[in-house]
Amino acid sequence: MHEIARTGNLALLNITSYQAQALQCLYSSGALIWLGHMDWSVTEASRQRLDAFDQWCLRRILRIPYTAHVTNVSVRSQTEQPPVSSLIQQCRLKLFGHIARAAASEDHSRALRASTDRLPVDWRHPRGRPRQSWLRTINSDLKPLNLGLHSVLRRATDRPSW
Repeated sequence: MHEIARTGNLALLNITSYQAQALQCLYSSGALIWLGHMDWSVTEASRQRLDAFDQWCLRRILRIPYTAHVTNVSVRSQTEQPPVSSLIQQCRLKLFGHIARAAASEDHSRALRASTDRLPVDWRHPRGRPRQSWLRTINSDLKPLNLGLHSVLRRATDRPSW
């Protein structure tokens, strides 16, 4: 197995093409990324590192040496794989929709509703920089779509349109 990871030669395994594709998928996306991607508050720096790691893995699978002048766009078009950060964003929005559609009596639904409602009048923000929370990450995912949390909460209740 170490020889396969070192060389990227999946033919050494003597497996079917479907199994090879699955292994390449795991190898290219880094199985450790998927352990906590849905509740992970991804910052811009960590997103860039994830995409760089994904690009490096794709180049290894395609056996493109680092000395070859091949653009990242051409590697993406050759593999037809989206960046890992966009896959994580899709999964995070799916989880948000799942929580938004949950029954109001469930704990995770109540926590989402409480965190999107207005804060109490006597609430004081803690000192320092605001933390990067999961909802702030969701809000930043929705900004390019020109949507807000409250409008998305209403939209997510309708599963086919979500």
